[in-house]
Amino acid sequence: MIWTRGADGEDQFSKITGVLPACRVGYSRRYFHMGLKCRICLLMLSLVFLTHESWPDPADIRYRVRIDGVSRDVRLELRDISDAVTFIRKPPPSEIFLRRRAERDIDRFKKYLKSHAYFDPSIEVRIDTEVTPALVYFDVDKGPRYVLRDLVLDHMDPKKYKEDTAKLPDPEDLGLKAGDPAVTKTILDARDFLTARLMQQGYPFAEILSQDVVVDHRTREVSVTYVFKTGSPVDFGNTEIRGLETIKEDYLRRQILWQEGERYNHDSVRRLQRRLLESELYASVRVLREDELDEYGRLPIVVELKERTPRSAGIGGSYRTDEGFGGKVTWEHRNRFGRGERLNISGTMTEIGYAVELGLRKPDFQVLDQTIRMTLRIAEEETDAFTSRNYGASILLDRQVTRRLAVGSGLAFKYSEVEQRDIHDRFSLVYFPSHMDWDTSDDILNPGRGGRLTLRGAPYLDVSDTDLHFLKGRAGYARYIRVLRRPEIILAGRAMVGSIVGVSNDNIPADERFYAGGGGTVRGYPFQTVGPLDGDVPIGGRSLFVLSGEVRMRATEQLGFSIFADGGSAYENTMPQIDEDILWGAGIGLRYFTPIGPLRMDIAVPLDRRRDIDDKFQIYVSIGQAF
Repeated sequence: MIWTRGADGEDQFSKITGVLPACRVGYSRRYFHMGLKCRICLLMLSLVFLTHESWPDPADIRYRVRIDGVSRDVRLELRDISDAVTFIRKPPPSEIFLRRRAERDIDRFKKYLKSHAYFDPSIEVRIDTEVTPALVYFDVDKGPRYVLRDLVLDHMDPKKYKEDTAKLPDPEDLGLKAGDPAVTKTILDARDFLTARLMQQGYPFAEILSQDVVVDHRTREVSVTYVFKTGSPVDFGNTEIRGLETIKEDYLRRQILWQEGERYNHDSVRRLQRRLLESELYASVRVLREDELDEYGRLPIVVELKERTPRSAGIGGSYRTDEGFGGKVTWEHRNRFGRGERLNISGTMTEIGYAVELGLRKPDFQVLDQTIRMTLRIAEEETDAFTSRNYGASILLDRQVTRRLAVGSGLAFKYSEVEQRDIHDRFSLVYFPSHMDWDTSDDILNPGRGGRLTLRGAPYLDVSDTDLHFLKGRAGYARYIRVLRRPEIILAGRAMVGSIVGVSNDNIPADERFYAGGGGTVRGYPFQTVGPLDGDVPIGGRSLFVLSGEVRMRATEQLGFSIFADGGSAYENTMPQIDEDILWGAGIGLRYFTPIGPLRMDIAVPLDRRRDIDDKFQIYVSIGQAF
């Protein structure tokens, strides 16, 4: 008989009989002496020990788990912490061990429910071995949910507290409003929030000394008491910077949000650390306060940095049935002159054209959160709609108003030679682009919640023909809603509208008109073909309307799927005629999630297929979601 221990920590017996040949082992004076049979015996015995856990045993009790009495979300949480579920692929050898495994879950489930304000739960477990596989059944009664009765904030030294100027937050600010569920996480978060609020007001050594939570099962109410101390309020002292190599110290000091002698505020310390990390100039950032005050009674601050390698290169690719293969190569220097200046060179090539761009971006220009961008661009496009060779330059001033809101404006010039329907034109356009971006989404390449609003607009003037001037604008909004967490299901929607006013459609440069169709607008239709046509040649329009919807499902950590529909068109009028001429496409997509974002492959079909124009389907492959 061989004694083994299962992977889930349960003891198991297994008998091995009739397998090993009889053998004898004798001792010599120096060491063991064994014959060939004994060596074979030990080899087989070793294999038994190594592979025993993976052998299927007909005597093992295979089972399934069922949890009733709770909502779907709670059921998923309980299954996550359940031993019975975790080790379901390692069945126990008997009903006794299965029951022991299930009973361990009762304590786990109760701890979970109590942490969510259900302090008197009742859980019964039944095991039915008469069915195959056996059924482990949990009947969960959460009981009533307990609520918060009151919150008491008790200073360790009441006399000293009367002299302090700290203003304590209200219970509602801490998330502990009387009558709300007494959830453990909320109580712990309130403790951290109270400490942070005191540190915001100049008390860097404030701390919670004790936390008392009293549960009254008679009234089903919970009382919470925090005993805290503040210490004395202090001011910022000297700020020492360590670890700079190529970055200029005066540039970094401009980003410090306090002056020596100002009242200490921990929020300013955290904002500086976040700001430095988001600059992508540093591999690590630590903003620390000293443990002792200086000779002036002020608190010194230490900023410890490790710079990143400033240069980086990247390469990307894409494929679309209507546009063919595409590739992009980039090179960037993030600290060209020692003050965070970004020099960027990029080249993009597809089967319908190429573009080369040189850009320089200087952050914190004149004031914090203001960036100046300068760009030079050379490009050529040869599509079914037009052929364009153009050269451009721009200088833009961007302002990060808040973490979510950015605005900008500037001056740009574009010279282009455009051919459409055998007509050759040259344009020298001066324009003043402006933009506003409001982004509350949680991820750049794979958003799951929030929204994105983009506004673009610019007046154009052809300096070689002063009679040509027009105003071009475009607006877009995308919204993301996570409706299920497991399996993850996200609803994503997008709407875009654009308009050009001040000139007839034929006089607008062909490469400035609006086009629809293709991976960026209406999937399922060839590039730029949804809109005004001259035969089968797209001519573009003065307005645009696009509407898209997707259901995104994530089946595993790496694999996901989507179902989508796009509709829209370009129009010769200055305003979209959304009650007519909208073409719809629909399809399915495959997502493979990588650390840098999802790899996307969409297959779309035109629902309003046009003879001799539309193919049966289109394929799109790229990095990131469609919108």
